[in-house]
Amino acid sequence: MKKFTAVVVGLALIASSCTKQAYEGAVVGGAAGSAVGAILDEENPWRGAFIGGVVGAVVTGTIVEIASRAAYESLEYDRPVVYRCYKCRERIRVRAVPGRWLRHGKCRMVKLYYYKGDELIKVRKKRVCRKKHH
Repeated sequence: MKKFTAVVVGLALIASSCTKQAYEGAVVGGAAGSAVGAILDEENPWRGAFIGGVVGAVVTGTIVEIASRAAYESLEYDRPVVYRCYKCRERIRVRAVPGRWLRHGKCRMVKLYYYKGDELIKVRKKRVCRKKHH
């Protein structure tokens, strides 16, 4: 079981994008996908767990990454930004809307709207700060 978990986590890290939040999302998605896959594949639970883990990691990591990118771009361009997950079968969209400024114009609250098809499934606020340029 430990080897299997290490493989799933490793694949999650490779399959997802490079931000810390995407890695964390991929690990959570991989774990959830593994559990569901093991339950659904009664004939071979290990195969179901492996496939579910990989799919869960890739999709969740992608959603977390596009939400992060949308939030930063809405701050940068000072307008709403929409990203779509093309790897997701459920047609996931994330819409980021810039809100009020914080801390002397360095950070801003951004509202993230998550859609599955045309249905709003989640709303989240995120504090986004300008990146320092060297």
